[in-house]
Amino acid sequence: MRVTVLTYTPEPEKTVAAAARLCYSRIGAMGIMENLTDEKVASFIQKLINSGHMSPLEHVSFTFAVEGVSRTLLAQLTRHRIASYSVQSLRYNNPFEEELSNQDEVQTTCLKAQNRAYLQGFASSGKYIALVGGDIKEDELEEIRKNPPDKIDREYLGHFLRGLFDADGKITDDGFSLSFPEKFHSILSQTPFEFEQKGESLVLSGKKAVDFCLFIYNGLDFVRSLYSREKLANLCKRAPEFFSKIKTQARDYIAQRYYCVLPAEIEKNIDAILTYIAALENSKMAYLEMVKMGVDKEDARYILPMGTCTNLVVTMNARSLYNFFNLRCCERAQSEIRQLARMMLNEVRKIAPNLFKKAGAPCEATGYCPEGAFSCGKYPVRN
Repeated sequence: MRVTVLTYTPEPEKTVAAAARLCYSRIGAMGIMENLTDEKVASFIQKLINSGHMSPLEHVSFTFAVEGVSRTLLAQLTRHRIASYSVQSLRYNNPFEEELSNQDEVQTTCLKAQNRAYLQGFASSGKYIALVGGDIKEDELEEIRKNPPDKIDREYLGHFLRGLFDADGKITDDGFSLSFPEKFHSILSQTPFEFEQKGESLVLSGKKAVDFCLFIYNGLDFVRSLYSREKLANLCKRAPEFFSKIKTQARDYIAQRYYCVLPAEIEKNIDAILTYIAALENSKMAYLEMVKMGVDKEDARYILPMGTCTNLVVTMNARSLYNFFNLRCCERAQSEIRQLARMMLNEVRKIAPNLFKKAGAPCEATGYCPEGAFSCGKYPVRN
């Protein structure tokens, strides 16, 4: 998400102060403006806000460029009706235009090579993998089983090791450690990782284990790469540092492949992330299939998820912004629009700090929470 102030009323604080002072003055607004010092403006605005005399704030407005937010957020934002919105259209801006026009053969070839390396690693364990994916055909898999590579292809080393790890690697209960049977010494000695011999096992612990995991999952295509979902989930649950990196990887993957956002609550749980990605893939494939059938894009888009990204321009006057911040900076607001509200508030405070000094969640200004039984507990509830 990105928030930028495109434009705003010049001298917003002075404008508000002059408009309010005019109500009690015999001279015109221009004369008032000329006589207002910065100290007088700050003092007058403070009295204005404290008294709840908010109508003069309507004379100044701020226009924001908002990028990379979901359609879910858009539905909430447009409920704030004293505002103007211009929104990027999914009718004229197709996020999957390139995939409708051609297939990326280079990427497909690369993925196939990566998955072949994974299967070579898996087959090196001597185990049988029943599920074949990534465009690897059964006869190719049989050839991989019968003719394991003498030397690992360095370009696809991470994918090879991921296959070996899924087949025979173990996550131990001793802190965060990974182990392989001793029989893989000749293979693992070709890697940049220094394994420690412990009995009949080769072990990596702590940061070395995390670095190994980051290496074998680097560049993972969550849909088209071969990997054990159970193994990945277990690693994420056992190693917070690794999970943090995987979340970033998943967030970027979702933005690039599906033009969607990863919601805050979903990203806390690796199983939820993988379930979300699977649903996004189904939605995208159905959309592309319908468009290729000849269905108009404006009708095919009905199947796209609420998490689909959009960009917009929004203009609000300062009084509407106060109302928006009051409702959406609160902890009870949904996470994405709360993030947007706080980012917008930070931006306008840089321009008009006195004007927005008391803007935000109501508890921040009053010291108590008006939400009653729904309070987050940050501030005492008003009786």
